Amino acid sequence: MDKSRVLVCSAWPYASDVPHLGNLVGSLLSGDAFARYYRLRGKDVLYVSGSDAHGTRVEYEAQSEGISPAELAQRNHERILDILDGFHIDFDNYTTTETTVHRRFVREIYLQMEENGYICTSVEQRAFCRECKKFLADRFISGTCPKCGSTDALGNQCDACGSFLEPEELLEPRCNFCGKSEIDFRETKHWYLDLEKLSGPLESYVGTRDFQGNVQRYTQQMIDEGLRPRAMTRDIDWGIAAPFDGAKGKVIYVWGEAALGYVSAVVEHFSGDDRWKEFWFGEDIHQVYALGKDNIAFHTLIFPGQLIASGQGYHLPDQIAATEYLNWIGGSSFSKSRGVGLYCDDALRVMDGELWRFYLLYNRPEGRDTNFSWEELEKAVNGVLISNIANLMNRVVSFAQTRFEGAVPDAEPDAEAVDRLANGIEAYERAIEEGLLGQALRSVCDLAVFGNEYFQRKKPWETLDGEAVAGALHLVRGMAVLLVPYMPQFAGRILGLMGIEKPSWDALEIQLRGRELSEERVLLERIEVDEIRGQVEEMQRAPEANKTQETIAFAEFAKLDLRVGVIGSAEDVPGAERLLQLTVDLGSETKACVAGIKGSYAAEELVGRAVVVVTNLEPRTIRGLQSECMLLAAKGEGLSLIIPDRPAEPGTSVA
Repeated sequence: MDKSRVLVCSAWPYASDVPHLGNLVGSLLSGDAFARYYRLRGKDVLYVSGSDAHGTRVEYEAQSEGISPAELAQRNHERILDILDGFHIDFDNYTTTETTVHRRFVREIYLQMEENGYICTSVEQRAFCRECKKFLADRFISGTCPKCGSTDALGNQCDACGSFLEPEELLEPRCNFCGKSEIDFRETKHWYLDLEKLSGPLESYVGTRDFQGNVQRYTQQMIDEGLRPRAMTRDIDWGIAAPFDGAKGKVIYVWGEAALGYVSAVVEHFSGDDRWKEFWFGEDIHQVYALGKDNIAFHTLIFPGQLIASGQGYHLPDQIAATEYLNWIGGSSFSKSRGVGLYCDDALRVMDGELWRFYLLYNRPEGRDTNFSWEELEKAVNGVLISNIANLMNRVVSFAQTRFEGAVPDAEPDAEAVDRLANGIEAYERAIEEGLLGQALRSVCDLAVFGNEYFQRKKPWETLDGEAVAGALHLVRGMAVLLVPYMPQFAGRILGLMGIEKPSWDALEIQLRGRELSEERVLLERIEVDEIRGQVEEMQRAPEANKTQETIAFAEFAKLDLRVGVIGSAEDVPGAERLLQLTVDLGSETKACVAGIKGSYAAEELVGRAVVVVTNLEPRTIRGLQSECMLLAAKGEGLSLIIPDRPAEPGTSVA
């Protein structure tokens, strides 16, 4: 890459909560590794992002907690700043979408798009909840995806298949505030980015970029399906007011303004100085974007479309480094409310941030979705990092400290080690510049495997072969430089042993012959994975333990109709890992129930069992099956059904 300036941007985490490990590796951590790499190469690098303070997710969580969206967003922004520090993620500007600079920039660029004819309007029917008396946009509404059948699709996107959606496309839609399906469609006017009109320029742009893997696949799929105008306004209260005439009471769609923050964050960094333009205009720039696959289309089509539509001549994104998903054990999606997965604040409580950096980037999901694994954590940290990489480095440096009077031998490094490092560096560079950070890190690990075998084979403790020891130190120095983007603290300390205080690519060429070595030791302690696992599982058992308990009025509780029921039949739901299809005898009637208890109970052991049932829930369709009631269960190591401790007839009211 021959450009002198590099702008690195990572997708903005929602300020509705703190990011989980999957969010971290897909955007913030990957962006940091790219930025550190290009700084090593001597480029003029700027790394920006921020907390996304707007959108339905933030408004929904704030309402759930009984606080304002602004208060929630600021609180979580400060928590995210602490997390960035704990993981040694170093931004030039990590800001929020609530700044004056961002708000002003968003309004200005939308007016430019409108003036150039790329904003159109439409009066249409939009989802409205009769119970909550509000329009349902994005995260306020969910249902079944019409394209892949996922039952958790949202009103703007299906995370399962990546499709853009509109609320009216959802099957069996439900309001995420009240949980009901009392939804009709009412007339409202919205402002659109005319992607159809931009399709020619966007296809030309995509043709000039060498997008790879999932980025190329998702982008081309959308182009082949035909680009349609995309709504850029929402009927919600929280966000940046739409600047168009007649748009009073409407705000800009969260992903219609968050990506624009890449520009406003650079403007803000330079405090209004025109130097910000050096990273946004001209060709002597390389832009890298780190994100998860669910955000690909926003970065390859919508955001470039906005920049083109502004008519200002902005440089368009060059490299989109999108990961697949990192899921929790067994493939479950992360969910703090359900105690599933590990979130970044909790992760830092159980293990050092640099060790997490190594594990996450070593297992970065680059070709397919991957699952967190305790076994892989043990392998990556104790096996690969400590037993392989750190062991080689300490072994070689300690040997030279004790057997060569604390200095690098006065000899040329052995050609075998020099050649092997050169090949490793070539593989490392190629992988990183293709966006494959995990593959690049594994090339460093391969060098460590070679180094341990090489040192053992050369037996310098018997031969005092100066060339072999110099070769091993040459290899260690090279590996330390390559590790700077991944473990900056550890790598810096290793280089410091050799008197190299400022890590840089040029450090690979420093003459080591006869150089004094520090007497310090750089040791990494093995982690106790079982202990860490126990701490995490304890946190997951009580995800709400540290939160103030929310109270409800007795009148609200009294609306629940709790009754004793007897399970009449139980069958597996085809293709579902946790679901059972039940019938429940309630005395005067029998109701169907689809329950996620298969992991705790086998179907055959449930028939004839008395249980406590909520009978007056609105029916829901799950995997095509109607569920008319809900069993009550306690959550611990598994699920334990709530049962009457004395005989009671089916239908008996639970007082």
